Amino acid sequence: MNRIEPVILIAALGFYALSMTSQGLIPYLEKSLTRPETVTTIEGKTVATPHRTDIENLGRKVYIREGCWYCHSQFVRPVNRDTDKWGPISQAGEFIYDVPQMFGTRRIGPDLSREGNRRSDEWHYAHHWDPRAVEPESMMPAYSWMFSEDSEHDRAVIGFIQKYDTNHDGRVTKSELAAIGKLPANFKDLDVYPLNADGSHGDGVIDMHDYGPAPTEEMVGVEAYLQKIGTAIGDWRTWEAWPVVRRSPTNEPPALRTARGKIVFENKCSGCHGIYGNGRTTADTNSSTNFNVAYHFLNPQPRDFTTGAFKSRTTPSGALPTDEDIFRTISRGVRKGQIMPAWGNVADGHVIPEQDRWDLVDYIKTLSPRFKTEPVPDAIPVPTPPYPTVKDAPAAVVKEGRMVYRTLQCWSCHGNTGKGDGPSSNELVDDWETPIHPFDFTTGAFKFGDTPADVYRTFNTGLNGTPMPSFYDTILYPREAFPDLNAWKTQANGKAIFSDDDLRELQAYLASLPTSADLEKMSDADKQAFSDKRRWALVYYALSLASERNNTPVPTRAGFSAAR
Repeated sequence: MNRIEPVILIAALGFYALSMTSQGLIPYLEKSLTRPETVTTIEGKTVATPHRTDIENLGRKVYIREGCWYCHSQFVRPVNRDTDKWGPISQAGEFIYDVPQMFGTRRIGPDLSREGNRRSDEWHYAHHWDPRAVEPESMMPAYSWMFSEDSEHDRAVIGFIQKYDTNHDGRVTKSELAAIGKLPANFKDLDVYPLNADGSHGDGVIDMHDYGPAPTEEMVGVEAYLQKIGTAIGDWRTWEAWPVVRRSPTNEPPALRTARGKIVFENKCSGCHGIYGNGRTTADTNSSTNFNVAYHFLNPQPRDFTTGAFKSRTTPSGALPTDEDIFRTISRGVRKGQIMPAWGNVADGHVIPEQDRWDLVDYIKTLSPRFKTEPVPDAIPVPTPPYPTVKDAPAAVVKEGRMVYRTLQCWSCHGNTGKGDGPSSNELVDDWETPIHPFDFTTGAFKFGDTPADVYRTFNTGLNGTPMPSFYDTILYPREAFPDLNAWKTQANGKAIFSDDDLRELQAYLASLPTSADLEKMSDADKQAFSDKRRWALVYYALSLASERNNTPVPTRAGFSAAR
């Protein structure tokens, strides 16, 4: 017995130490080592893990309730296959507020660890209403019960459009409304698609956004939750490099290439653009209500390829794009986090092989008769940027860019600070009379690339089909073009846009401009160099306005009321 007592004592002390370690020390160390409340951003900064808002928490509860986590995991493993496809490795701090965690292993659907800001709000609504509307090959079920519909209202809107839509483009525009004379009594009830950021209604156009399913509060929450996932580390996505070589010649018959491209188009692109490339369910263009489901949700609506109007090009304003232009848009997408995916970007989760993308180019060109009758002009040259990034540009260059921005009156649409809130911002329409809002430079979310060369290209080619012109030929302005400052004494909401100091600075700048005679004395080479100096200054100033580049966008209802 005397020998047993020390054993019992040692065992008791051992079990006590084990219990203290397992119940006290390990949980304490676990919290500090494996449950940090911070994350390391893509720029290498340590920041606090952001909390979810009430609407985001509601969305997570619905996400769990609906079993979304059965198919979608939320954890990027530290292996190449994961990081190449989904993005940066998951960090422990990103899951500090997740109980339970939904790491998952099945991945029947794509991993959602970095889903936030990958797609627009409108895309998510279209995807949940009818997944095949935006992803023709999707196996995801529809979540139609998370939307509300008002059949009486919808019938009234559809009847209104069918009666007054004279060109059958699915909308009744302001000019068509003006031709009516006296507006119907229910016009304001029908015109429900909001134009303003505060959600106020009434853009004066009756279109397919004004009828059909609208997301409920729960659906808004799910969308908000999805847009939050993986955003704590900042904006990690990058643009694909601009193609630097021309398309290689091929001996394959055009009919073979377009036949292959047609198959790819139907499998990958027809959900949004329509099986006929016109955004419709049929080839008939004499109907006002045969548009794809996606058209009822997405804004801007997918490109109608039959018009041959392409925004992103290297060719002059109004011209057709080159093959490389179309290939680049397919490969790089349109604006990170928006509707058109980057089909050449592995990290964005969408990949179409290069040859298939070239076949798509050939097929898309068959959808518009313009490619048969109009030549494709040479591309506008894009010289090597004088500075690789806006951070490398001297302050004097950015300052000159500000003066060019004001002189060309970019502020009238984009606002004095570049937020897209200029005095003309609520009056702009595209070539189809659809209201269009100017770009907000402060977001840094440029549609066709955010390098200096990308922005230079956009400024100097313009965006076909929109009010955005090309500044390639107007950049060489002389002093005589501005005899006074009346154009800059504009007021907005009863307040002057420019201060007295701004006006004095502008007056000094205009006085320093060369005269027409001075410009005439320049050689062609000198004129080109002088113009490019102004063009690059404007580019770097526009890039300098991106004060909210790394901010997480606030999820919105994307133009829908919670119920109609």
